[in-house]
Amino acid sequence: MANHSFAKLDDNNLVLTMLAVDDADCNNGDEATGISFLTNLTGWSKWKLVDPAQKGIVIGGTFDESDGDFKPNKPGNDYVWNSEYKIWIDPEDQAAGRLPE
Repeated sequence: MANHSFAKLDDNNLVLTMLAVDDADCNNGDEATGISFLTNLTGWSKWKLVDPAQKGIVIGGTFDESDGDFKPNKPGNDYVWNSEYKIWIDPEDQAAGRLPE
């Protein structure tokens, strides 16, 4: 039996916690069904299904609705989000071509 991870979000899309939902309780990974199940279970209605391949999902991080990325906390004011690698990168490293492998 597979599980699907859901992130519990606050009104600012801050990740508060993560919960796993069995296939049977979310129609094999259907987000709306999983959200309905979790809302009934917890009384909390703001959840997001997590893609298992997605990086950067941490408690205290955020979910960006505009690009669908979970982002860990920004390590510094000058850092920029690299949507290809899904990480924060120092602008000097990016300008110098020092990107992750």
